[in-house]
Amino acid sequence: MKKDFTKLAQEIIKNVGGEENVISLTHCITRLRFRLRDEHQADSDAISELSGVIKVLKAGGQYQVVIGNDVSDVYQAVLENSKIKGLAGDGEDHTAESTEITKGEALEKESLGSRIVDTISGIFMPFMGAFIGAGLLKGFLVLFTTVGWLSTKSTTYTILYAAGDGIFSFLPIFLAYCAGKKFHASPFLSMAIASAMVYPTITALFTSHATVTFFGIPVQLISYTSSVLPILVTCYVQGKFEQGLKKILPKIVSGLLIPVLDLVVILPLAFIVIGPITNIAANGVAAIIKDGLNIAPPIAGFAMAALWPVLIIFGLHWGIIPIALNNLSVLGYDYILPLTVGCNFGIAAACLAIFLKTRNNKVKEISGSAAVSALIGGVTEPGIYGVLLKYKRPMIIMCLVNGIGGAICAAFHVTRNVQMAVNLLTTPAIFAVYGPWGIVAILISFIGTFVGVWLFGYSDKMLTVQKPNKKHVQL
Repeated sequence: MKKDFTKLAQEIIKNVGGEENVISLTHCITRLRFRLRDEHQADSDAISELSGVIKVLKAGGQYQVVIGNDVSDVYQAVLENSKIKGLAGDGEDHTAESTEITKGEALEKESLGSRIVDTISGIFMPFMGAFIGAGLLKGFLVLFTTVGWLSTKSTTYTILYAAGDGIFSFLPIFLAYCAGKKFHASPFLSMAIASAMVYPTITALFTSHATVTFFGIPVQLISYTSSVLPILVTCYVQGKFEQGLKKILPKIVSGLLIPVLDLVVILPLAFIVIGPITNIAANGVAAIIKDGLNIAPPIAGFAMAALWPVLIIFGLHWGIIPIALNNLSVLGYDYILPLTVGCNFGIAAACLAIFLKTRNNKVKEISGSAAVSALIGGVTEPGIYGVLLKYKRPMIIMCLVNGIGGAICAAFHVTRNVQMAVNLLTTPAIFAVYGPWGIVAILISFIGTFVGVWLFGYSDKMLTVQKPNKKHVQL
């Protein structure tokens, strides 16, 4: 029987300051992401105490309520019990009315860094489920062909490979819809522009190294299939362009002229200017990171893997994902995210050690479910927020041990040539894609963290806190 989240939703609405204090709401894999008019009206302590809530965070210009695996059900309950509007990412096509309110009221108080993180996460999260599923399928195809269970020449392989690779080949189209909504552009026109970028004739021009001009202007084509930055910047420019046109064009003709002008102005601009410039910028950033790994691989790998859970806490890991995807597109492989291959397993191991060691039923329930979530689903937020941060020492041990795995991956140049989920179910595919040193990093993270947390990281004495009246209270 499906659980009723009505009461929890009503309590969350009340304690964020009421629905009139909510500008907009969306959600990711584990968190409700509110934009509030006034965060001071929200009672974070009261929300944190609610059964079903793991933690409350303020990051990326958002008021985030960490729910865990039930987040989509709680999200729907909030919408059903209020007049709060959802935004891009919930699978619904709402009007831009609440988006404009967000732009006017919330962003003015945000830092540039918060806005960048929020923008990237808001664009990628809506199709992350399809992304993960396709990546998992590609990983298993690598495994099946490696062990000889499936021939790359069979039509079965061709169909399955298309299912797994389609979203990556046409990634700009997926990004265009989400980025169009995020940048207040017409999302379907954004998709039309992206479709032209990956149109087979354009791709053939790039692969044939033909000389390309547009009314005599030289065009330096790049590979737009699987690309990220060109379409993101293009959608941003498109949004500004459309907003400018709406101010000067009469409403009676704007609906006809704006789509045409988007296609004849923004698309050539993307080919002539935006594409080449973003390609240079992306390659430059990737080169800097690669140079750092070449100069001191173990140190860079250690830092990346050790800090990865910290980046997740603040949502900053979203800033790394476009760079990794750009590596896959341009280089055909990625060397950044493989450094973190053991992190999910380290988080799961820390939670598992606490689950087996504690005698407190509440801690056992939370840590056990968090361990399963990280190990099987690859979802680590319940473990990080609900368990590890609360006791601190397990978090530190886990980060340090993960760093050792990252150092090994960097030293032995572990890479991947497909985007895929990382969890216990995908370990055979991880072995096929990442190689044996990726598995070694996973074992180090899991075994090392489990032993460290079991021996030094946790005891039920941590559940006893000192109150101001000097009396000890058992949590």
